Amino acid sequence: MTKTQEKFVLFDPGYAQHTTILSISAEYIYSQLSQYKNFGQKKMQFKMNYPRLIHMADNNVGFCLGSLLWATYIKSLGDIKIEGNPCLGGEYDEAEAVEEIDYSIEFFERLKKDAKYYISEDYKIDPLNVKILYLYKEFLIANRGFVDTKTTEDVVLPKGFSIPDKKDCEIIHEKIQEVIKSGILLDLKNVLKLAYKG
Repeated sequence: MTKTQEKFVLFDPGYAQHTTILSISAEYIYSQLSQYKNFGQKKMQFKMNYPRLIHMADNNVGFCLGSLLWATYIKSLGDIKIEGNPCLGGEYDEAEAVEEIDYSIEFFERLKKDAKYYISEDYKIDPLNVKILYLYKEFLIANRGFVDTKTTEDVVLPKGFSIPDKKDCEIIHEKIQEVIKSGILLDLKNVLKLAYKG
């Protein structure tokens, strides 16, 4: 349950169990790849890890989208306390706050280049995925890395996002619950248009 009688909502409705930090996970794979001197071995290793790299990149976008949609949904509930914010009370450093999202944005180009180099495949970058990452970056900056985010009133939505009517908010909430169960966070794209008109 995400809302209780005590009137609070969770900072994370359950996305974290399905996500990893892209930079750490991807760099681990690339460090393993660099241990092979022979190009044929590198090619084979990249081919084996390519679906995993795509999945991690997609899931990362899904997490960012999920965070944007969760923020939109909880703002629709009125001024309620947010529980479980791990950033609360920290020192805000913008460069540090956006470091991971910048890595994520650049990762698509790296994946495209490496897919062509190692396995002669043309990785198609979905422009919407890149757009979602930029929106999330705007969201991080507008909320100062969530160091001061105590209530839903404190949450600032990025430009183009607005709180939908009650029916659409419930559709968003149901979809969030669905992807938390399935682990396929990118399915949230199906409800993005309900909150984002940019």
